[in-house]
Amino acid sequence: MYFTITIALQEEIIISIGSNLGDRLETIFRALALLESHPVSVSKLSNLYETPSWGFESTPFYNACFSVQTTLGPQELLQVLLKIEQQLGRYRNEEKEGYIDRTIDLDILFYKEDCIHTADLKIPHPRLHQRNFVLAPLMDIAPELKHPILYQSIASLFQNSSDKAVAVCLEDDLGLPPIFNHFPYIAIEGNIGVGKTTLAQMIADQYQARILSETITKNPFLEAFYKDPETHALAVENFFLKDRFEKDTKFWQESPMKVIADFTLYKSLVFAEENLKTEDLEEYRKVFDAEIGSKKNPNLLLFLKTDLDQLQAQIKKRGRPFEQGIKSEYLSQLEAGYSKLIQNKLPFPIVTISLENIDFEKDKTAFQMILRAIFRHSF
Repeated sequence: MYFTITIALQEEIIISIGSNLGDRLETIFRALALLESHPVSVSKLSNLYETPSWGFESTPFYNACFSVQTTLGPQELLQVLLKIEQQLGRYRNEEKEGYIDRTIDLDILFYKEDCIHTADLKIPHPRLHQRNFVLAPLMDIAPELKHPILYQSIASLFQNSSDKAVAVCLEDDLGLPPIFNHFPYIAIEGNIGVGKTTLAQMIADQYQARILSETITKNPFLEAFYKDPETHALAVENFFLKDRFEKDTKFWQESPMKVIADFTLYKSLVFAEENLKTEDLEEYRKVFDAEIGSKKNPNLLLFLKTDLDQLQAQIKKRGRPFEQGIKSEYLSQLEAGYSKLIQNKLPFPIVTISLENIDFEKDKTAFQMILRAIFRHSF
């Protein structure tokens, strides 16, 4: 499965989301993930609130609001939201009139400063100023936003709301979908400089997961290899192979519950096939095949891609002296090797994500989009 992380055109478009049937939190996470399978990206997320059902007696709702960036027009966006509702078990055309329980509710509250009044779409939402389950989360993301008809800010509307219902703020972070519930062992792969270790560390920090990390600089032959690849290729690849297998064995003896790795053992084949002579590769492959069958496979492999210029910029930025002479041709050959590897039938699912012009380290939105892309692969 292939995803491109794309930040679409910036618009002041805000959507409300709610659920009071089934696993409310899981459903909301799924809706957000499904939304980004369309030309839409979630930019701001409110806190999650639990509120009494509005207009009828039933199970409390989970509610939130979020802003999006999109190139879709209002009607196109509405059709996307209706499609997602149906994917999650709600069919508006089959519902009786009035307020009822629902697995998911997605409504466009604001679309820039547009005022739209048609049979199937009314923007701004005509009753948002009367509902604390909308106003409370709106306060998190757009307190100064002016209502284009009522000419009051969200903060003013909330302060003067006639709704007496209390919206209770919950601790769940809607930017962190439960990826490890579905994939307890995730590995990240990609070319030199693509950001594997950085992303793995960020995920480990956010989810309190154990990180299985490769220590590139421990290899005593690596600097010599970059100066004279032909002479030192076998030594460098044998060291990496032995080190990876030993590290993997020791790591899993501790039985960690949630794991994010910045490499997979199968990367050894990519570099060996690129760097070793035919006779050396055959012996290397025998050692690899003898060991790999006893090793634990990831539940999911996240493969990161970007263009060569961005790889070179990242390599320069991290400043390892022995890497500064890496040529684009070598990176291109490795990219081809990785493409060949992931096209083979590896014993685990693969999600490929393009990171061109994306800086997930600095851009929280991009980081959360990657998490949602992982989560989307679980259903």
